Amino acid sequence: MLQSWRNNYQRALGYAFLASFLLHLVVGVVSYFLSHKESNVRNVTVELPTYNVVKPPVKFEAQPPRFVKSFDLAKKVAYTPAAAVRQIQFTHSEVAQSSAPSQSGRSSPSAARPTEGSVFFGALASASGASELGWGIPAGGTSYGRSFGIGGSGGYGAGGDAKDWGPQFASDVENTRGGGSGGLSTMRENLLASENFSDRFDGFIEVNPKNKKDIRGFLNIYQLEYNSARLEKSPATGWEVVDNQPSWNCVPQALPSIARYANDSTKLRVEIKGTVRLDSKELNTIPFLFMMGFQAGVKYTKEEAHNLARYLKNGGFLFVDDGNAYQSGAFNQTVRQMLKDGLGYEAMFEKVPNTHPIFTAWENFSGPPAGDDMVRYDRRVREVKEIYPYVEAIFLNGRMAVLISNRGYCFAWGYWKYLPSSAGGPYDNTRQIQFGLNVIVYALTQRGGIVDQNRIKVASEEKR
Repeated sequence: MLQSWRNNYQRALGYAFLASFLLHLVVGVVSYFLSHKESNVRNVTVELPTYNVVKPPVKFEAQPPRFVKSFDLAKKVAYTPAAAVRQIQFTHSEVAQSSAPSQSGRSSPSAARPTEGSVFFGALASASGASELGWGIPAGGTSYGRSFGIGGSGGYGAGGDAKDWGPQFASDVENTRGGGSGGLSTMRENLLASENFSDRFDGFIEVNPKNKKDIRGFLNIYQLEYNSARLEKSPATGWEVVDNQPSWNCVPQALPSIARYANDSTKLRVEIKGTVRLDSKELNTIPFLFMMGFQAGVKYTKEEAHNLARYLKNGGFLFVDDGNAYQSGAFNQTVRQMLKDGLGYEAMFEKVPNTHPIFTAWENFSGPPAGDDMVRYDRRVREVKEIYPYVEAIFLNGRMAVLISNRGYCFAWGYWKYLPSSAGGPYDNTRQIQFGLNVIVYALTQRGGIVDQNRIKVASEEKR
């Protein structure tokens, strides 16, 4: 029985191993064929078309200049002077009242000033007589200093008969300095008028905001000295003033006439300092530079042209006047070329509109007044009679840096009043000189100029 059960068990175990082997074999074969079956998914290639991207045109619009630092002459800086309070404590001393008469024969101190004491300018203790009032500083004695009252009037160890060497500060001396708002608005109150900067700057101006004719300050005018092709020679009657003169000084009395008129008619002190060349180191501090010429052309180097451009970009102002009043002349053409060589593409000559502030800076004009181009004409001087009812300018970052006149104002300023009758003279040159003063006032007050830079510098110093 046991043997039969063992045989059955072994037979069942063999069948189980055989069934397991067959099952694994079937599973392996099926997996093999499934893994090598061809895929029905096809590879699809998608071709993306390309396009040429056309960028829109870039339009550049020049923006007007914006001054980063704004300056207002009427601006006040809040400032409150600090004052240290000094407190002195008094102690009451009980002393016997003396009934003896005063040795000096003076009236009783209590009847004179019963409320004052010796407590000023280093007074250390009460003097004699203070004890009769019933008060005093501890360790009483003679005062060592100037006093308002009883405690020693005079000085070191002074007694009752000492002289009073100082003023009575309570009434004799007044404080003339106002409490500080700072800035340029209190320059006059602080005794800092424009004249105080004459040894520091070459120009400074103050304009009354309520009255543009009320101007004060100073200006050192420099005339540009340059090399010219030849000395000038009078081409016709009435032009003898230019005989044997260099072109840069063809009318020697032009600038002195402007200076005399400004000094006689305004509080602006104008002084002709002399000449300056384009290679001078002092060029960059000059707020107003004048240049004139006649028929001879200007000779210059590239370095001089670049120096002039640097001066103009740093806030300088150049006033060019063509005495020949002939835009096609040698002087006019060479000056323009020099500015182009120095400034490059920035040398754009624009006609100044008659509404520009330069025509109303001091005196009112509806446009540039007449010059030699309209008053005098001689074919021996100018081949063609050309009239230029305008002036031109070069603007750098919105600031007028160069003013060019083709009108012959230098002859009007310095020679019209002395023209002989044979040459049609004399002529009244008042309006022409007034226009020259307009140019000066505008140049000294416009934003970004050298004088404006000096004004900002002074204002910042006053605010400290």
